[in-house]
Amino acid sequence: MYIIHLTKNGNSATNIQSVCHAISWAHSMAGVKDPCESDLVKLVKEGAIRETSRPIIKKEPVLPEHLIRLIDIFANDNCSLADLRIACMCIVAYAGFLRFSELSQLQRQDIKIFQDHMIINIKKSKTDKYKHGSDVCIARTNSKTCPVNILERYLCMADIKSDSNEFLFRSVSFCKKTNCYKLRKINSPISYTRTREIILGAFNTIGLDKSKFGIHSLRSGGATAAATAGISDRLFKKHGRWRSENAKDGYVREDLLQKLSVSKSLGI
Repeated sequence: MYIIHLTKNGNSATNIQSVCHAISWAHSMAGVKDPCESDLVKLVKEGAIRETSRPIIKKEPVLPEHLIRLIDIFANDNCSLADLRIACMCIVAYAGFLRFSELSQLQRQDIKIFQDHMIINIKKSKTDKYKHGSDVCIARTNSKTCPVNILERYLCMADIKSDSNEFLFRSVSFCKKTNCYKLRKINSPISYTRTREIILGAFNTIGLDKSKFGIHSLRSGGATAAATAGISDRLFKKHGRWRSENAKDGYVREDLLQKLSVSKSLGI
């Protein structure tokens, strides 16, 4: 009856599942029989979830041409630190398939820069329950959109020392005396709300419909580009820190030609 009550009151499928898990946990801790294990409750729960489920609308992936436009505007020779921060966050997230939680927690000591690449140590991630950490290797391409070169420019302009534990992406303030931006001294990472605001603003500036894009568009964009280039599944999953095929495949958007290739290969 309680599950039916939740359904009629407009609760989402996620809320209904959470309630059932909570009830199961409470009965388990009390050492009594779990009512959610009965066949009747299972059927009611399944029906409620089907009734309240809504289609998931995923954000569009960022494409390489979008990044080129973004770099032209936000990482040109006369850019401010605030603008370069936006460009750097976008290109590093794209190249490393980074989630916001991974991007925002990056500290200078997590990054090693070499002549032809850099290695980013992700100390913890969504799929790393025991915090073993993982390394993401990103090549120096020396192109306009080279993530290593842009990060080096940002570190230099932000005056972040190579041996420091400073968070890379922090709030900035404008100094009237020097007429330029600088990172705030408080060593705390930039918030999700502020990151979303400035990145969607940047997307809007380059002509994208910001209602169709989000911070995760950078991760899915990098994943889509890698899949299109034919990168092996093993390297693909390792680079993006995915544990399952379903999770990985959910980030990749096939274009029309790729979708048509299936029926074209059927010999008819």
